Amino acid sequence: MRAYLNDVVLLYLDEMIDWENYFHWRRGEQADADVDRAAMREVLETAAQICEEQEPKLRAGWEQCARLENGNVVYPPHIAETLDKLKQAGLISFGVEEQYGGFELPAFVANVILQMVARADAGLMTILGLQAGVAEDIQRYGSEEMKREYLPRFASGEVMGAMDLTEPQAGSDLGAIQTRATSENGKTFVDGNKIFITNGGCEIHLVLARDAETFDQSKGTTKGLSLYLVPRTQKDGKPNGVTVTRLEEKLGIHGSPTAAIQFEHAEGFLVGERGQGFTAMLSLMNNARLGVAAQGVGIAEAALDVAIRYARTRVQFGQPIAEQPLMKSRLARMTMELEGSRALLYRACALTDQNRAIEAVLARIASGSKEMSEAQAAELQTLYERNETRIRLLTPLAKYMGTEAADSISRDAIQIHGGLGFMAESEVAKLHNDAIITTIYEGTSEIQVSFALKEIGKGALGVVFEILEAELKSFEDPRLAELADKVLAGMKQILGAAGALLADFKYAMMSAQSLAEVVASVLAAGELLKQAKADPRRFDLAATWIDRRMVDLEGRCKRIKTGTVAHLDRCAAVIDLVD
Repeated sequence: MRAYLNDVVLLYLDEMIDWENYFHWRRGEQADADVDRAAMREVLETAAQICEEQEPKLRAGWEQCARLENGNVVYPPHIAETLDKLKQAGLISFGVEEQYGGFELPAFVANVILQMVARADAGLMTILGLQAGVAEDIQRYGSEEMKREYLPRFASGEVMGAMDLTEPQAGSDLGAIQTRATSENGKTFVDGNKIFITNGGCEIHLVLARDAETFDQSKGTTKGLSLYLVPRTQKDGKPNGVTVTRLEEKLGIHGSPTAAIQFEHAEGFLVGERGQGFTAMLSLMNNARLGVAAQGVGIAEAALDVAIRYARTRVQFGQPIAEQPLMKSRLARMTMELEGSRALLYRACALTDQNRAIEAVLARIASGSKEMSEAQAAELQTLYERNETRIRLLTPLAKYMGTEAADSISRDAIQIHGGLGFMAESEVAKLHNDAIITTIYEGTSEIQVSFALKEIGKGALGVVFEILEAELKSFEDPRLAELADKVLAGMKQILGAAGALLADFKYAMMSAQSLAEVVASVLAAGELLKQAKADPRRFDLAATWIDRRMVDLEGRCKRIKTGTVAHLDRCAAVIDLVD
């Protein structure tokens, strides 16, 4: 179980997150942070135990795909069995509030569970992660009647959900959505086709559709889109015009069914306000991006674990290859990539949790609670707004870092295995095939760095760096302070490079990945230094990250400052050579 519930997770559970304030703000005076922290640890231990026990079956069944039989999706046995164990433990829809039968787990705990499940089987994690996301969107935007009808069923695992966005002509460009929602005699009916729908054989679909009343006027924009809950079965037990037309064959995540869905006059129920579907779906997608980052961390953990175990037992030239300098350096770099992406994810989760708790206390104050003064409430509101700015930047960076690390680490794990890694049956090859999709769905890596650039253009970097600077200047240990100074120097270089970028939009878009890399490098550096302060055993990790990443940062910033948009013309000329 230690592999799944490792020391760094416990470090955040015990020291790195302010759980005292989190539970006080969320629950008021009756909160007992020690009791709640113990409960969270018990939940994590249960999840870790299930994942560790099921891992052999899940890995062995990797090639088994979900099947479509008589219009119904059937999970492979190893997926169905593990889902059943998670249901029995109540670990299906993590964020459902207690009043609706859920555990209302913090985002940190929920994403650590998803990380564990992804380590055991990435396909299973894809199914499980959606349940939490769909349920939380209903909880956030649905009517009270809708919440009471569906959320207990999500919490128990009776129903499962999917989010239906993608269409043949509308991938990341949601303005191209053509699925239509038509009002008839007080009811709404949905018609259209969706593709690449994860867990598409489920009972509950959250469908983004264009309202018929404004269909022509809103085409090509995200205006006029509404979010509808479309069940496969009507309340009278009859089918609801939702058909799974096919399941896709994929390189990886085989246990997770990816479906094409046809809606033929299926009755739908509005979630949130009409015309505000994009906003509601964006909330779900942001949560999903943290989930996919956790999936990336889990896959990377699995690949690194297999690679290290192999390298320590594979003897060449009289010694284990893990002891050979080039291989030792590669394994250290893989570990560094994993821990840097994990650090960014955990901080994004902690900020998300803090803001959800602040929302709860501010809502009580708005309803008449006298638990704090107006000045204290105003201070919390300011903290909330600053956190939101940080979350909007950290979320795409965490998704980018976590998934790119999974792709890179799993590829390196193949290299470490040599020819064995290239065999179709090798564990690391399967992990790499699973990792590839994480850089694509819920917004490609290119889209994530573009989102980060957009937030930087709106001033997020100033807010994030102001807080990071204060943290870096707070280290009293001379060794940590020396490393912090290197990160502070890197921040100054980034600010200079960002200024050069924002003067030219095209050049900024071209350099968005480099800017995202250097910003993520200093944010992860700050987090790793805080880890090292709490646990001195992690000092070498922080030092290695900073020494390597700050050198890379300097080069990237120099290229950003000296480059021009003319490089795009050169790119076109290079491409023309093979056209």
